[in-house]
Amino acid sequence: MALGAATQCTVLIHELATKGQVDEKQLAACLDPLFVLNPGSVADIYPDPVHFSNGINTLQQVFESQGLKQNAEAARYLLGVMVLQKKFLKHNKMQETIGKRLEYIGDSRRDGSLQPLSDQEFAEISRVYQDTLSNLTYRIHVGGNPDYLRQPEVANRIRALLLAAIRSAVLWHQLGGRRWHLFLQKKRIRETLIGIRRKLISVNSFDAAAGGSDSDQDQGNSSS
Repeated sequence: MALGAATQCTVLIHELATKGQVDEKQLAACLDPLFVLNPGSVADIYPDPVHFSNGINTLQQVFESQGLKQNAEAARYLLGVMVLQKKFLKHNKMQETIGKRLEYIGDSRRDGSLQPLSDQEFAEISRVYQDTLSNLTYRIHVGGNPDYLRQPEVANRIRALLLAAIRSAVLWHQLGGRRWHLFLQKKRIRETLIGIRRKLISVNSFDAAAGGSDSDQDQGNSSS
């Protein structure tokens, strides 16, 4: 789930850079984990895997030759995030700073998950990234439509997603994941993803059937 969430962040980064907009629910799902600073379990960070279907599907495709070509930029960003995550874990002071600033931003948000962030909140998260992770020796170059990349709202969302991707990559690392696993344990990861997707399909099918019954009853180039 952590790796799928990180992948969804990179997919949305590419969409923002090339199209200027993304699905708001997917965006909110990626950013919500930033404000879960003291989780009791992985489920506290990713309470509803359905909201990460895009990232899980894309990650599964990346392990196939044709799918890798189609998602080359997202895969490149994901590998870059892994590099940044490794460097980030060496900076305890930076981790503490980011945690405190995210806690402050999170305290001002409304209760409940998947709440859209305001432009001001995106700007604040973007500044957190700029003041900390962007100062590391490695930087991720985001390519796309210059007209979109020059827009402050788009740039802020991209930086916020980069921070969210690193947060999920850190969790993946804490749970034993390593970048080389993406190359040497592809079969194992792919099989796990298939299992998750089957569960998601089952849940979606059940929800759709239940919803139908209820309805019948009721009605009858930038660097970051």
